[in-house]
Amino acid sequence: MEIAHRTHIGLVRDLNEDSIHLFRSKCRRVVAIVADGMGGHQAGDVASQQTIRIMERYLAPIQFQNTTEDKSNHLLQAVGKANEQVFSLAMRNNQYQGMGTTVIGAVIDLKEVVLAHVGDSRAYMLHDGGLYQLTEDHSYVNMLQKHGQITAEEAKNHPQRNMIVRAVGTSDEVEVDLITTPWEKDDILLLCSDGLTTMVSEREIGEVLSQAGETMEEKADRLLQMALHAGGKDNVSLILMKHRGASSPS
Repeated sequence: MEIAHRTHIGLVRDLNEDSIHLFRSKCRRVVAIVADGMGGHQAGDVASQQTIRIMERYLAPIQFQNTTEDKSNHLLQAVGKANEQVFSLAMRNNQYQGMGTTVIGAVIDLKEVVLAHVGDSRAYMLHDGGLYQLTEDHSYVNMLQKHGQITAEEAKNHPQRNMIVRAVGTSDEVEVDLITTPWEKDDILLLCSDGLTTMVSEREIGEVLSQAGETMEEKADRLLQMALHAGGKDNVSLILMKHRGASSPS
């Protein structure tokens, strides 16, 4: 597997509240996580970092079975434990009240990717030259769009486009989307915070990922620079992974 990752404060924010992490579980499964924190007084930073730390602590010792159900269940448990502990931390500390974070976590093996998703960070798959969004934003604007109350164009500039309706750590329970997708040779998986997707269009992302002759490091640099060139109004984080064949996850 060819991997590249980037996280950047952007050009406007005073603090990078995004956190990203890659590690291997006990059985050598690759696990990738992107979390985009929210909350004042550095609370978003705390929420995203704690979520990743808790998920790694739970998932790293796991001897994953080869079933989709097993991987999904462990991801669900990991996000649940993160939610419980981040919420508890917020309740015990006034400076952390109201903090929360998005999360997109992936367990990758030879044939499939299993994802757990909360919030508006996203996962995309480039397959056979086509870019597919694997996740659905848990945002107020997406709800309005789904119900036909605003158009896709109106959603891009809506004053509440950053409002999410699900987050880790904001209540004692969290609803998690579980997604499974095939994973084949030459596929590229992208996990990212909305600091990328609000600055760079899906068409542009697809063009970068499908460009032949570039390494994942070069593609990651291009995507980051495009987000910054477009204004860099938020923290920008991304993880890129390319399936290299039979020995990819080992």
